[in-house]
Amino acid sequence: MQLRWRLRQVMASRDVWKGTELQELLTRRANFALSLPSISALMNNQPVQMKTETLQALCTALKCTPDELYGVVPPREISLTDEPGASDSPASR
Repeated sequence: MQLRWRLRQVMASRDVWKGTELQELLTRRANFALSLPSISALMNNQPVQMKTETLQALCTALKCTPDELYGVVPPREISLTDEPGASDSPASR
Protein backbone atom coordinates (compact mmCIF):
# COMPACT_ATOMS: atom_id res chain seq x y z
CA MET A 1 0.00 0.00 0.00
CA GLN A 2 1.20 3.50 -0.80
CA LEU A 3 0.05 6.87 0.47
CA ARG A 4 -0.34 9.67 -2.03
CA TRP A 5 -0.16 13.27 -0.80
CA ARG A 6 -3.04 15.30 -2.22
CA LEU A 7 -2.67 18.73 -0.63
CA ARG A 8 -2.89 20.60 -3.94
CA GLN A 9 -6.08 18.77 -4.94
CA VAL A 10 -7.71 19.50 -1.57
CA MET A 11 -6.65 23.14 -1.79
CA ALA A 12 -8.05 23.46 -5.32
CA SER A 13 -11.36 21.89 -4.29
CA ARG A 14 -11.65 24.68 -1.71
CA ASP A 15 -10.62 27.39 -4.17
CA VAL A 16 -7.26 27.91 -2.44
CA TRP A 17 -4.60 28.33 -5.11
CA LYS A 18 -1.58 29.98 -3.47
CA GLY A 19 0.66 29.24 -0.54
CA THR A 20 -0.08 32.67 0.89
CA GLU A 21 -3.80 31.83 0.90
CA LEU A 22 -3.13 28.59 2.76
CA GLN A 23 -0.86 30.42 5.18
CA GLU A 24 -3.64 32.88 5.96
CA LEU A 25 -6.16 30.06 6.51
CA LEU A 26 -3.74 28.28 8.82
CA THR A 27 -3.32 31.43 10.87
CA ARG A 28 -6.98 32.43 10.93
CA ARG A 29 -8.72 29.07 11.33
CA ALA A 30 -6.11 26.96 13.13
CA ASN A 31 -4.04 29.61 14.92
CA PHE A 32 -1.00 27.87 13.41
CA ALA A 33 2.05 29.55 11.90
CA LEU A 34 3.85 27.88 9.01
CA SER A 35 6.49 29.60 6.89
CA LEU A 36 5.99 30.06 3.15
CA PRO A 37 8.99 27.82 2.33
CA SER A 38 7.44 25.06 4.48
CA ILE A 39 4.07 25.51 2.79
CA SER A 40 5.74 25.43 -0.62
CA ALA A 41 7.51 22.19 0.30
CA LEU A 42 4.19 20.65 1.37
CA MET A 43 2.50 21.81 -1.81
CA ASN A 44 5.22 20.48 -4.12
CA ASN A 45 6.45 17.31 -2.45
CA GLN A 46 5.02 14.38 -0.59
CA PRO A 47 6.16 14.73 3.02
CA VAL A 48 8.39 12.00 4.40
CA GLN A 49 7.18 12.73 7.91
CA MET A 50 4.71 15.16 9.40
CA LYS A 51 3.94 16.29 12.90
CA THR A 52 0.43 15.50 14.06
CA GLU A 53 0.05 19.17 14.98
CA THR A 54 0.74 20.22 11.37
CA LEU A 55 -1.68 17.65 9.96
CA GLN A 56 -4.39 18.79 12.38
CA ALA A 57 -3.79 22.44 11.44
CA LEU A 58 -4.03 21.66 7.72
CA CYS A 59 -7.27 19.75 8.28
CA THR A 60 -8.71 22.60 10.36
CA ALA A 61 -7.62 25.27 7.88
CA LEU A 62 -8.95 23.40 4.84
CA LYS A 63 -11.94 21.86 6.64
CA CYS A 64 -10.97 18.38 5.56
CA THR A 65 -9.93 15.05 7.01
CA PRO A 66 -6.56 13.28 6.84
CA ASP A 67 -8.23 10.79 4.47
CA GLU A 68 -8.67 13.60 1.96
CA LEU A 69 -5.06 14.73 2.26
CA TYR A 70 -3.64 11.23 1.95
CA GLY A 71 -4.97 9.00 -0.80
CA VAL A 72 -4.37 5.29 -0.39
CA VAL A 73 -3.14 3.33 -3.38
CA PRO A 74 -3.95 -0.31 -2.64
CA PRO A 75 -1.29 -2.91 -3.33
CA ARG A 76 -1.58 -4.90 -6.51
CA GLU A 77 -3.18 -8.23 -5.75
CA ILE A 78 -1.06 -11.19 -6.73
CA SER A 79 -2.52 -14.66 -7.07
CA LEU A 80 -0.45 -17.77 -6.51
CA THR A 81 -0.66 -18.53 -10.22
CA ASP A 82 1.23 -15.29 -10.94
CA GLU A 83 4.29 -16.48 -9.06
CA PRO A 84 7.16 -18.13 -10.95
CA GLY A 85 7.04 -21.90 -10.68
CA ALA A 86 3.40 -21.95 -9.57
CA SER A 87 2.48 -24.36 -12.36
CA ASP A 88 4.97 -26.88 -10.92
CA SER A 89 3.26 -27.01 -7.54
CA PRO A 90 1.66 -30.30 -6.41
CA ALA A 91 -1.78 -28.63 -6.39
CA SER A 92 -1.58 -27.99 -10.14
CA ARG A 93 -0.73 -31.59 -11.05
